[in-house]
Amino acid sequence: MKVKCIRLLDSAGREVEHSVWLALGQTYNVLSIFIDHDGKRSYAIVSHEREGEWPSMVSHQAECFEIVSTVVPSNWRTWIHNSSAIGISPVAWQDPSFNEGFFEHDPAIYPIFVREREIMLREDP
Repeated sequence: MKVKCIRLLDSAGREVEHSVWLALGQTYNVLSIFIDHDGKRSYAIVSHEREGEWPSMVSHQAECFEIVSTVVPSNWRTWIHNSSAIGISPVAWQDPSFNEGFFEHDPAIYPIFVREREIMLREDP
């Protein structure tokens, strides 16, 4: 699944002129989807990545984007959080230790991230 950034919003949903995380007109691969108990969607994307550096995976409100590809990666599965939220992501990323390890830059987690992301990129180049 791919989305194109069409507007920049802050965390309160107000339009802003610039963002350190998103670029207007840029197309991003969606790595996971989260739908909260109120039905608000957000997409996890890699906003910054440089050779030799840990990628910045961040979540943004769906209203920032238009969908440009509806390909659903074969490694995505749904899950339900105890707060009635719903997510769609690679199964390997659904273990709570994955998120913790990813954001703490655990070197054991990086190969899992790369493997699952490569599946997504291969299926929707």
